[in-house]
Amino acid sequence: MKTKITEVEKTISTTDITHFEEQTNRSLPENLKQLFLKYNGGVIEKTEEEYDFFSIKYGDLKMEDMINTLQVVEQIIPEEYLPFANSPVGHIITFSLSDDDSSGKIFLFRHDDLEPILISNSLEEFLGVSSINDF
Repeated sequence: MKTKITEVEKTISTTDITHFEEQTNRSLPENLKQLFLKYNGGVIEKTEEEYDFFSIKYGDLKMEDMINTLQVVEQIIPEEYLPFANSPVGHIITFSLSDDDSSGKIFLFRHDDLEPILISNSLEEFLGVSSINDF
């Protein structure tokens, strides 16, 4: 089965992304910006798994809310990881914003062991595409 995103939220603009970056004091990489401009949240359907993809704006699962919960209030995920989805069992999928060699890689944080687990070397690899434009 090819990866696809369904149940997307209302479309956002580059202004919405800029506002998000200012509010959260983070700079999103271009491939993640492209993904949000195409699909603002929803359900990532890949193989036999579905992931809840957080939105920048609109809907029940907003990324800013997840950042506030997981990184500000509970402080269980380091700030250099950007939570962008939940796994089928509720584990957190993150995008590394680090300045080291983990930058751009996708990590899983399990609820029972909050150490980052590398699951993909890039967002494109995680989604099973060569480019976000192909998605």
